[in-house]
Amino acid sequence: MDAITYGSLFLMLGSTRLWVLTCSVSEIPGRHGFLSADAETQAELKDYILYEEDGHIGLYAKPGDSVLPLFFGTVTRMEVKAQGGRCVLHLEALTESYQMDLVVNNRSFQDTDMTSRQLVRKVLEPYPQSQILFSIEDTKLDQIVVQYQETDWAFLNRILSAYGVSAFIAGNEPGIYLRAGLMDTEEDADWDALPYVLRRDVAPRETGRTLKGQVCYQVEAYDILPLGEKVLFQGKELYIGKIDRFIRQGLLVSRYSLYFAEGLQVGKYHNPSLGGVSINGTVTAVSRNRLQVQMETDALAEYKKKYYFPFSTVAASPDGSGWYCMPRAGDQVRVFFPTADEKEGYAIANVQGESNPAPDSPMGNPDMKDITAPDGKAVRFIEGGIQLAVGEEKGLVTLTNDGAALITTDEDIEIGAAEAVCFTTDGIMSVTAGTQIRFINDAGGNITLTDEAVQIDAVRIINN
Repeated sequence: MDAITYGSLFLMLGSTRLWVLTCSVSEIPGRHGFLSADAETQAELKDYILYEEDGHIGLYAKPGDSVLPLFFGTVTRMEVKAQGGRCVLHLEALTESYQMDLVVNNRSFQDTDMTSRQLVRKVLEPYPQSQILFSIEDTKLDQIVVQYQETDWAFLNRILSAYGVSAFIAGNEPGIYLRAGLMDTEEDADWDALPYVLRRDVAPRETGRTLKGQVCYQVEAYDILPLGEKVLFQGKELYIGKIDRFIRQGLLVSRYSLYFAEGLQVGKYHNPSLGGVSINGTVTAVSRNRLQVQMETDALAEYKKKYYFPFSTVAASPDGSGWYCMPRAGDQVRVFFPTADEKEGYAIANVQGESNPAPDSPMGNPDMKDITAPDGKAVRFIEGGIQLAVGEEKGLVTLTNDGAALITTDEDIEIGAAEAVCFTTDGIMSVTAGTQIRFINDAGGNITLTDEAVQIDAVRIINN
């Protein structure tokens, strides 16, 4: 295409048109596009521009009768230089994707049937003027994904890193116009006759980047092409991996850095802020030693298939033998992430909140250890022994360190055996009752002891 002259360039700052003196644009994968420009304005407009305009800016070229958009964004810095009756306005702006980088969020996505594209669209949902073209596979996540103290822009790029790609922002499109990875469409750019620079950035060996991944061609042209576009250059299929536009000798020049697809691949990375973090939640389902948890950061109201967390319970062996203590639905737990990788997260028991326990409660006496279930079952390690309780102490078994055993209950005590029940002691056996003691067998014989008499009933009584 024909070169764009600086005289045909103008800025639209809100509703105010400004003629450009000089400008530069920079676009890099995974980052916001950047505009720096100087424009001349009238002195009487400077206060209005500084205080009244809404901060949205557009850079355009008007070659002939047509208008060509070059950049849309949000002003991040504005400065007016007054020299007599002449005012020069300096502006710096970022693409509209900057709106995604203003607020950090804490969100969790637990639907393992959710796909990569569904997750990306969920991230873009709060931005009505956003569009995205995908070149990544639409596969199921099969894991939990957590956004912790990350902006939506940082989170989006981290999601895409799992597929080896970055977010490519199209700075010359209004709103947030993104490409997730490299496109297969090819631009018709006839650059083979242009001078170029061939550069090799030697990557550290541990990155595993191939020779093709280290090679970069730099070419300067007057064409206006978007970031991430495929071009045929010197017989090779290359992709635009960086753009620098600037004015030289009154003409708008675009310096394109061209890479093989391997050179624009990114490695998967995690959020370092997540390691060591725990998030409160409520148990919603239990399956063996795994839990489903409603976390306080959950962003989804419905799930096709909810994630199960391992639970850090006390177990003596991998087969589940030994002590097994799982929470129930409705119990409070914490989901702990020991590393930056969400897949390493597991549920642990929650910390008891502040309370005012009774003096005889284990919570009020640190010397008293106990294990208590919600339905009243308890094991208490009391002074000098151990105590088993059920039904809010309607039944008690107390074993003391000196070997004594005491059984107390509000109901009957039954002892049954298939053959015989034996009571043996080297000392004295005592049987105590309030009104009477009876020994009965199925044949009809019985012995009844009361305060006044001992009655023996049987078919035959043998008195030695």
